[in-house]
Amino acid sequence: MGRRKTSVSKSDVKGMVRFAKRYPILAVIIAVIVVGIFVFQSVQNNANKVTIPMDGLYVHYIDVGQGDSELICCGGEYMLIDAGEPSASDTVVDYLNDHGIERLEYVVCSHGHADHCGGLDAVVENFEVGTVLTSPYPGNSSSYEIFSDAVSANGLAMTVPELGESYSLGEARFEFIGPLEEYDNLNDDSLVMRLEYGDTSFLFTGDMTSKAERDLIEDGANVKCDVLKVGHHGSSGSSSYRFLYEAQPQIAVISCETGNSYGHPHEEALSRLNDCGAKVCRTDLEGSIIIFSNGMEVTKKAA
Repeated sequence: MGRRKTSVSKSDVKGMVRFAKRYPILAVIIAVIVVGIFVFQSVQNNANKVTIPMDGLYVHYIDVGQGDSELICCGGEYMLIDAGEPSASDTVVDYLNDHGIERLEYVVCSHGHADHCGGLDAVVENFEVGTVLTSPYPGNSSSYEIFSDAVSANGLAMTVPELGESYSLGEARFEFIGPLEEYDNLNDDSLVMRLEYGDTSFLFTGDMTSKAERDLIEDGANVKCDVLKVGHHGSSGSSSYRFLYEAQPQIAVISCETGNSYGHPHEEALSRLNDCGAKVCRTDLEGSIIIFSNGMEVTKKAA
């Protein structure tokens, strides 16, 4: 809905001029009050906003409960991967607003499960979006259909990325290395994205399980990364030893809800992550997590 235009007639202007001439001191007081109100509202609107620095790369693993959502920031450009359940839509929209974001160069839907795509319709409805990227095999969940309808309603289109095609976000480069085929398990149909910034790298795996992990390795995909978004919320069916030793992550981020009914993260996955030497960060214990890269090393920042 467009903003309603406010028109001022010539008679209104003449009336204000006559009032100012007759009561100059009172007119000045009223003008000061009006300006003060506008300034106060402006300060209030920006009080909770956090400015994202332009130097380096920042990856925010947003706490959306039992789901996934990652915000990537580089050189004044932004990308969002997933947005949790439908109930997390306000959380994601508020998080983006609080960080002063108005445009997303990319919105990425890893796959069609509600805990990943459920809040994406609200994102495309509330922000300017450049490109929407989605898995070639998203499934047909009601949450994905709602997201797809919102994309169309906002004059956008779903784009399936070509494997190996390079994209840019500021000075960062990223490509999709999976899925290699359509699987029986929708989790394995997740887009798998690898991002490089300088000498550092990040891997985003959606809900990929050990079957698709194995296929990527046998296909010769480069899964090496400094930071791993752990597959399927730390499920025992993901993060196999073979995959982790190929990836060699310094930091492994698990996105899940405190006391979730699935028992995520599972002890088996945590044990394997520990054995490969990764520092594990968890949204259920820490809330939203921010990892910073200066192009040479990665460090965890206060959220």
